[in-house]
Amino acid sequence: MNDELTIYKPYFCIWGDRNMAIAGSNMVNNNGAGNGAVPQTSRSRTYRTGNTTMSLHEGQILKGVVTDVHGNRITLDMGDGATFTGELEDAGRYSIGQKAGFKVYDLSDNTITLKAYGDNYLLGMDDTVEQALEEASLPKTPRNLSIVESLLENGQSISKDSIMNAIRLTSKFPDVGVDAVITMDRLKMSMSEESVKQFEQYKNQSHQLLYKMDSLTDSIGEMLTSIGEKVPRMAERVGTELIGLALDSQLTMDESALMHERTLPGEAEVPAFFDAEGKAVSVDMLLKLSAEEELMLSDAGGNPVSVREALKQLGEASPEIAARITELADDNGAESMGLTEEEIAAMSSAGDEAVDEQASQGGALGRMRDIFNNLTDSAAGAIRNAVAQSGIAGDYRTPFIHEQVGYSLSPEERAEFSKLLDEYPISEDLKKSVADGTATNRELLSELQKQLPKMSDELAGRLISDKNFQRLIKSQFMTNWTLSPEEMKQDGAMQRIYEKMSTQFSALEHFSETALGKDIFQDLSNTAKDMNQNLDFMKTLNETFQYMQLPIKLQNQNAHGDLYVMTRKENLRKNPDKLKAVLHLEMDHLGTLDIHITKENTAVTAAFYTDNEKTEALFKRNMDMLKDAINEQGFAFQSTMNPKEKDVDIVKDFIGADAPVGDMKRYSFDLRA
Repeated sequence: MNDELTIYKPYFCIWGDRNMAIAGSNMVNNNGAGNGAVPQTSRSRTYRTGNTTMSLHEGQILKGVVTDVHGNRITLDMGDGATFTGELEDAGRYSIGQKAGFKVYDLSDNTITLKAYGDNYLLGMDDTVEQALEEASLPKTPRNLSIVESLLENGQSISKDSIMNAIRLTSKFPDVGVDAVITMDRLKMSMSEESVKQFEQYKNQSHQLLYKMDSLTDSIGEMLTSIGEKVPRMAERVGTELIGLALDSQLTMDESALMHERTLPGEAEVPAFFDAEGKAVSVDMLLKLSAEEELMLSDAGGNPVSVREALKQLGEASPEIAARITELADDNGAESMGLTEEEIAAMSSAGDEAVDEQASQGGALGRMRDIFNNLTDSAAGAIRNAVAQSGIAGDYRTPFIHEQVGYSLSPEERAEFSKLLDEYPISEDLKKSVADGTATNRELLSELQKQLPKMSDELAGRLISDKNFQRLIKSQFMTNWTLSPEEMKQDGAMQRIYEKMSTQFSALEHFSETALGKDIFQDLSNTAKDMNQNLDFMKTLNETFQYMQLPIKLQNQNAHGDLYVMTRKENLRKNPDKLKAVLHLEMDHLGTLDIHITKENTAVTAAFYTDNEKTEALFKRNMDMLKDAINEQGFAFQSTMNPKEKDVDIVKDFIGADAPVGDMKRYSFDLRA
């Protein structure tokens, strides 16, 4: 509870007193699930209080009178017989007899978390609300009071007709807070059961796909445990189909580079190249494409590279490849490869020199993973200091990419899982690479998928119910649904990741019914359905203003990001080179960070907002690195660090504002920056 107060101050955590005990046995109804500091869906629960019941839902506004203040403990009388007693860090600012308002933030297990409603909440409007209901001859029920309050907060009329219309409209969506419905009506947004539910989640800041991905993959693990332990005869089928779904994705840039290095033993400096879809292009394919000089590829840094230039770089780095190019040139002529005889001779010579240097140099994978740590020579020292201070250097995941077993499992977990694999028909080399963490999730899961049909029911059941196996499944799905900053640079990357999410969310929504003939795992299907509805709602939002969620893959963590484009349509039409955007990031090590970006022609200004002193100090120490990196892209960069005074509110700041409608591709600069 103390952690919640620290994280969510000035939130008000209530455990209930003798007038309102909220232990599990007193819970009448539970429409939510899961734990966590950040609510995943808008939940509602009903509690017994005395001889009556009280229903609460996330986002609901509670009002009452302060009847006691003692230290950090505060008691709130709701006026209907219910009394809350709880802890609030700044309880001393309240006085006995004062009216107070709180918003239900989270309903998890036996704790109700309330957020003190800010000064903008007009507690003095109670009389106005009650008078409006009296004049309309309507009962002063909690729901009617909330409807009139919401009409006032949305700047709407509180005439009898207006109130009656709002009552009829909100009655169509009884499971959603009235404020979400009335706000959507004001904004002229189309309403359905799904869209209203999603709007409420965005309004309550519980919309983040990344956190929902955790819930979804946890539900997958629960399903596997249940099947493996209770109906092992189904384990082979379920395991095979689920692995197949998890592996239905292209290799990431990191994974492709790792595979590329392994196919060229002893050649750590061979660069990797990728096609327009981000898929690694093999040397054989490059040689076949050598005559197509117009085709453009990209290197590990996302920079455009022609086939001719790619062959030159490969030939200069690798004597083996240089020999193959020379052989083809002898057979077909250097012109057939788009190269001159001098270039072929030069690459062969350079390739010989590369062999002597390979022991001391990092490979393509290393360059890719360290690209942000080595953007400029002058910033390299600062980055190393920052990593050391943050504790990342000692993290067992640091030597590995997200796609490797060593990232998903600790050394102890790898040893435990390797011992389990001794009972399965897996090659010794693969078991060894699992133990040392160097195997990729894809390599191991592919092999297990092949072997599952050969296993007994008992062995298959033990495998899919194993927690380490489930972590690897989870990690593979998370890899499918997240992008590294480098991958975001590729054209169409966000579109492809959203399409992959939609396809796999739909498959998981119906997975139980497809694999077992009956939808018996409601948590899995409901969470997957909610996430697909989230994607659909984002499309709706983009009809009003430009917005996208960014599930970002960073070193040792995944991070949630929101990108909002603020430039108005008419202003963008007048001056297409001027753009304003806000990037909101939630990270494990740095906390919450808001970046307000302004771009005018080649001038870029970024204002950073954080309430974390360590994060502010870290950015100040390394701001020159960021400046140099962005300047190298051809921009003139300036920045400021500012204390964060308010959270980004997607409803108040963006959905209700006059924002542009256009093609998200034109804003690709913000992703690169």
